[in-house]
Amino acid sequence: MSMEQPGNRTVLVVDDSGDIRELIRMMLQMKNCLVVEAVNGREAVELAPQVRPDLILMDLSMPVLDGYEATRLIKAEHKTQDIPIVAVSAFCDVENRHKAVAAGCVECVSKPIDFAVIGEVVNRYLEAR
Repeated sequence: MSMEQPGNRTVLVVDDSGDIRELIRMMLQMKNCLVVEAVNGREAVELAPQVRPDLILMDLSMPVLDGYEATRLIKAEHKTQDIPIVAVSAFCDVENRHKAVAAGCVECVSKPIDFAVIGEVVNRYLEAR
């Protein structure tokens, strides 16, 4: 498996912005990933045990259920506790990074999305699984 093509992996993309989900989906599909989308944390909590993705990219600020609480709930579930969750947020300052990690995220990637950065993060976590 090359650094460029993790391939045949499933990634759950959780973001209330359709534009952000579309951009991330296009990038992931270029890496031959299957992309499942959720528009809020509640959907992510419901989908994660069904889909069992290899990676979750989680927005932190969303309606219905924010990314912090969704991450805590996903990490509390036996079936999903080992899935790495990467926060993708406009709020990745030091305080929010610590809050995201405390909730169960492995790291926080800042918006606006830098595709080189998020691509490297995705490769790292998919290759580790």
